[in-house]
Amino acid sequence: MSIEVVFEKRINNANVHRDVDVAQRRQYFLVTFLSAMFVLGLLLYGWQQYRWLRLGYDIEKLKEKKEKLVEDQHRFQLEWSVWSSAQYINDQARGRLGMVTAAPGQIVTLSVDDLNPAAPTTDVAAVH
Repeated sequence: MSIEVVFEKRINNANVHRDVDVAQRRQYFLVTFLSAMFVLGLLLYGWQQYRWLRLGYDIEKLKEKKEKLVEDQHRFQLEWSVWSSAQYINDQARGRLGMVTAAPGQIVTLSVDDLNPAAPTTDVAAVH
């Protein structure tokens, strides 16, 4: 019968110093840099597509707004042409305001001389 003796020895690797592998570190930084550039490229591409889509929506909204404004312009021009016609003004004056055509002798023409014939003329410089 054989007896096996095992001694337990605790190993502390805190004091172990490993040499830096320069090639492995260079590869690590290269992969990290390339990954960061790839992610940055994806983000820029996504932002560009988002802006492209957003500008498309904005252009469509502005086209709809322009169409609405052109329709309003045509409607206002039509209303203006109706309201500025002599027949419309005559109908409104007679219907809403109760105006009638002047009777003969009802129109009196005045001139500037008829307004103040007796008013004395004064010199402004002489008053002061």
